[in-house]
Amino acid sequence: MDLRQLRYFVKVAEERHFGRAAQALHIAQPALTRQVRQLEDELGVQLFERHARGATPTSDAELLLERASFLLRYADQMRHDMVARQRHPQGTIAIGMSPGVALVLTAPLAAAVRERFPAVRLQIVELWADTLYSQLLQGRLDVGVMVGSSALPKLTTAELLTEQLCLIGPAGHPKLKGRQLRPQDLQGLPLILTGVAKGGVRGIVEAATSRADITLDGVIEVQSLEVAKRLVAEGFGLTVHFAAPIQPDLQAKALRAVPIQGLTQSRFLARASERPPSTAAGAIWSTLKDVVADLVKSGRWPNATLSRELKR
Repeated sequence: MDLRQLRYFVKVAEERHFGRAAQALHIAQPALTRQVRQLEDELGVQLFERHARGATPTSDAELLLERASFLLRYADQMRHDMVARQRHPQGTIAIGMSPGVALVLTAPLAAAVRERFPAVRLQIVELWADTLYSQLLQGRLDVGVMVGSSALPKLTTAELLTEQLCLIGPAGHPKLKGRQLRPQDLQGLPLILTGVAKGGVRGIVEAATSRADITLDGVIEVQSLEVAKRLVAEGFGLTVHFAAPIQPDLQAKALRAVPIQGLTQSRFLARASERPPSTAAGAIWSTLKDVVADLVKSGRWPNATLSRELKR
């Protein structure tokens, strides 16, 4: 088994068709088929169910795909690192974060990376917290921006910030006139709940209101803040989230965000501790901390307090 065979296997698994894979790899289909069969013989498993429409990966292939994808990424990292010793960090760095954080971080991070490390290509992957953790451990992500407690096994972490969640609604809504709200003030409000149950922002809201013996009137459940914001604008209710992604709406006074006492969430950087970071991943790790610190200090990440490390 060699890296070439693994690359061929991964491409067939992605295309689910030997012909299309051969075309993408610029090799003859019989040669590709022969290499995959040799890999199957060496491993003693069948990797694909061949049929008229193409080739479907078996359960053994799904397992191998996870391992092979990491191994090929790591091999690419080694090559880039050896080149980087003589030049600058380069290669593709996959960064996982929630959709809300992506709205805040992607543009300033991309600008900083373009200025500092023009040979590094960013891949922004929008995922929820539980999926972020598993993908970091599997090697599918180089770095993750996560929420909650950083005391997770097999991760190297760095604290970023703590922020207050806000009740968000139309600027003229009577519930949004004050400077701060209590969890009890959510009682009876028509709420558009974002995210997944017991996770992320929604998990924090549900836990706080449960402790205060408050029943939430969740009129609609959605995945993203962007959809929630559209529903708020259409008059379906209010939502609870952090305010940074809606800065343009706040500045235009289309929406107002009022912090809720005791509803906070912490964010941290994470990477798999069992996998040494590439030169480029280390550079992006430092750049992410710089970008977050700048966003908070400049007021572009409102209602947030930097970690002790980033305050220095």
